[in-house]
Amino acid sequence: MHMTSARVGARLLFVALLAFAAAAFAPAAGSAQDAFKDAKKDFESAKKETSATKMGRAVDALGAAGSSEARDYLIGLLEEDQKARKNKKPGWPGDVRKKLIAALGNYTDDDSVAKLGAAILKYDSLKEPAAALDQYDLFAPLAGMENSEAATKALIAALSDAKNPYIKVAALEAIRRNGNHRFVDAVCAILREDNKEWWSKWKIVPINVFACLEAIATTDTNDAAVKTVEAVSDLSLKWSNDKFDPDERVRYFGGRMLRAITGENADITSWQFWKWWAAQKRSVGKVVKGDKTPEKRSKTAPVPPIFNAPPVGTRFVFCIDVSLSMKMPLKIDLEEIEKRPPQKGPTTNDKKGDKDEDPEVKRQREEEEKRIAEEEKKRGIDALRKLPWKSITTKMELAREELARAIESLPDKFQFAIVTYSTEVDCKTPGFVTADAGSRAKWAKAARELEPEALTNIHGGLMASLRLNKAGFKRGLPEQPSVDEDCVLNGADTIIFLTDGWGSWSDDSNSQTVKDPRGGEGMVGDGTHILGPDIWPSIARHNLFRKVIINCVGIGYHDAECLRHLARDSGGAYVDWGFKE
Repeated sequence: MHMTSARVGARLLFVALLAFAAAAFAPAAGSAQDAFKDAKKDFESAKKETSATKMGRAVDALGAAGSSEARDYLIGLLEEDQKARKNKKPGWPGDVRKKLIAALGNYTDDDSVAKLGAAILKYDSLKEPAAALDQYDLFAPLAGMENSEAATKALIAALSDAKNPYIKVAALEAIRRNGNHRFVDAVCAILREDNKEWWSKWKIVPINVFACLEAIATTDTNDAAVKTVEAVSDLSLKWSNDKFDPDERVRYFGGRMLRAITGENADITSWQFWKWWAAQKRSVGKVVKGDKTPEKRSKTAPVPPIFNAPPVGTRFVFCIDVSLSMKMPLKIDLEEIEKRPPQKGPTTNDKKGDKDEDPEVKRQREEEEKRIAEEEKKRGIDALRKLPWKSITTKMELAREELARAIESLPDKFQFAIVTYSTEVDCKTPGFVTADAGSRAKWAKAARELEPEALTNIHGGLMASLRLNKAGFKRGLPEQPSVDEDCVLNGADTIIFLTDGWGSWSDDSNSQTVKDPRGGEGMVGDGTHILGPDIWPSIARHNLFRKVIINCVGIGYHDAECLRHLARDSGGAYVDWGFKE
């Protein structure tokens, strides 16, 4: 059989293309294998030298190699580090651990995700709580993989853990930041678990459940909002039957979440109302109120505002700037303060109602919101009116008087601590103090005697506030307040943070020898957490699971951006009492 010259030419071209493809792809696979071998060799060499820098570069190369061998080797290195830390050994030096986590994020195929998910679930963060931070870092990219069955399976397995609160909150936070409504059923299932410790001891679990649902259930997709309200109403009914009174912070986060997804202002314990609301949405697709609408149970009596911002919970840390600049004159009065309501940190998705909302329901809701805002504003200003304004001439005097007034107004059995910071950080109280007539008088007097000195260690003051627990104040300890059991169970509910300036020192500073990069001729410390963009991400990380509210007060010329971030990241309020100096 003879072929035409055209057919012969076409066949030769096809063969040439096959040869070209084979030549192109074979080296690619070889290159990946070679890249892995080279990177592994570099890591082993750097390991012998204990060079964190070289090890980090080798890990970066392993992450870029893209082969299954490189992936498995990275997982092995991470497990080796985890084993060392579990045995109270240092683990990999420097940023090698962080680089390992980042490198593994490059492997997104199903097989890699399944292996990574299995490795994460093996971490025993109940025995080694610091591992929960790694679990969060590794879960975070998985939560964003909407079409990955392996990623979803790993996260749901973590959410379903019946005993370990740390792996639960790691998964919940990853989903809150990166997930979507596909996890609503699994998150709501936690509200139906028969584990009383979630509510009586490990309150970070329900707090993180509510924070997560606030982000992923503010949608009608897959009936997410309705499913959430149904789960909450069932839980609330169970509390009622068991005569269980939930913690104030649990109620706060639950109520905030419900308002975000429904637009309704009602306490989480109003189970009759919430069951009715869910039934309305199920039956007619919208809420139509009438004479038979169940009454909303009022929220608990509000705690008096402190520095014009309402705290949350029953355990407060007053973190007060006592740097030298606090001696400067006060150039703001009550009349001006009244014009500046607190700027609240946003809820994840503040639902003001939907397109199907009944006009009358909308009018009632807006009137209710206006009334609540006016009542809150009045409480704050009424409290500030009690200060001796005629004798207050400096920023320090304002801080002292309002701190003393706040302490004197605390209800019995509430707990409080006073942390002060300048160059050094100190806890004036012996850890947390229980409020009663004697302690209020003693510490209000001490508050009025505070004197300013030296520089401004913002990061150190906030870290000390997060570290306070039942054991009291220990400088620099615990290292990880986000997961330390005593901090989780007995730490602050709200931090009231006040400053009149900008960071100029940090705990790791040794000398004031660095020119202030923000401008001017001033010098600042040589530490790592002095500028706002270095401060607020660190504090957010240490507050990742506990969700401590941080209300921030700025007096005079202060770092407003830093305070806004601290308040926003924690769900707190920013109080701006700024003026030109």
